[in-house]
Amino acid sequence: MKKSIFLSITFIFLVAFLGLGASFYLFNRYEKENLNYSIQKRFDFVSQTILWQLRASLNPNLFLKELKSIELEPITFPKEIIDILKKSHTIKKRVTPFGDMWLLKEKKDYYIFIQSFGNSLLLKDVSQKDLKYTLYYMIFAFLAILLLLSYVAILLKLKPLKSIQKELKKFSKGNLDINLEIKGSSEIAEVAKTMQEAIDSLKKIMNSRKLLLRNITHELKTPITKGRILVEMIDDDKQKRRLIEIFEKLNSLINELAAIEAMNSGIKPKIEEIKVSETINEAIDLGMFDKDSIYIGYIVDPIIRVDRKLFSIAIKNLIDNGIKYSKDSKVKILVDKNSITFINKAEKLKRDFSYYLEPFTKERQSGFGLGLYLVNTILKLHSFKLIYSYENEENSFKILFN
Repeated sequence: MKKSIFLSITFIFLVAFLGLGASFYLFNRYEKENLNYSIQKRFDFVSQTILWQLRASLNPNLFLKELKSIELEPITFPKEIIDILKKSHTIKKRVTPFGDMWLLKEKKDYYIFIQSFGNSLLLKDVSQKDLKYTLYYMIFAFLAILLLLSYVAILLKLKPLKSIQKELKKFSKGNLDINLEIKGSSEIAEVAKTMQEAIDSLKKIMNSRKLLLRNITHELKTPITKGRILVEMIDDDKQKRRLIEIFEKLNSLINELAAIEAMNSGIKPKIEEIKVSETINEAIDLGMFDKDSIYIGYIVDPIIRVDRKLFSIAIKNLIDNGIKYSKDSKVKILVDKNSITFINKAEKLKRDFSYYLEPFTKERQSGFGLGLYLVNTILKLHSFKLIYSYENEENSFKILFN
């Protein structure tokens, strides 16, 4: 399963957000518990003092002044008192010989309610300010916004990677006309610039190679054609036949080079339905093989969907290799529903089979080493497979259709 860097970054920041939220929740809970504890301790101390003051104080103004000094505000309106007593809930109650006291809470506010010798008094505790909690919320909001902005900034920085990935997918399919230009001076922009320079350089090399190959094939076609015409004027039939074979071999090699160029240029094959026997016959004619050197056995003669010209070249090369490298200069071709097998009596390949599928590799010092490379390239173009095996002193090259 592919792991996206954007998904990983999103996951990391999500964990960070959850961690920040959990930290704030735990901290807020601790602060509330700590506040509740401190208010109860304050209640124990203040309530006893107020009871004593109610018994001893003769000056109401002085008593109110003392209450304000300890941040307690009397509630004097009867309707407000009744409303608060109905809506509030008791946190703590204290019973003494001098009277009963309740610590009440209504929403965020705390109250002390006292009943002593028929008198009642409701006091609002104004010592607890919301400023501290407002500051906590501001700090949390600041950190959350900072984290969010960091996440967005990182995604914006990495956004060019999606464009680079999209262009490189085109490049992987053989399209060299891609644009990796990224504005800015970031590391991603520098990497994109370096890659663009490398691709531009590769494009120049590829264009030069195509031009060179086209020029070579074009320049060789003319003298080969002229030579082929002049050979027809030779009276010696044996010499004439040999020269014709040489010119036809050269012409076949040029056609193979042109086929390689066509495939490397991304030209789509012209697919048509054709019997395997027809492609084999065309390959034999193309290679001008001696039919006595070839045995063909058909279990069935299936119809396959291929590019007639390219597939004939692939078969021609396998026949050519089979005859060239066999001990008896013969090759056996077996055809069934799903494959074509080329068998010859020869030594086992000295290297791993994948070595021979590379261009310009060969078992013996003759030819250009394009045979199996060209075969494998053509088969890949048709989604076919080439399999090699060695058994009973025989090499076997099998084309699998599916």
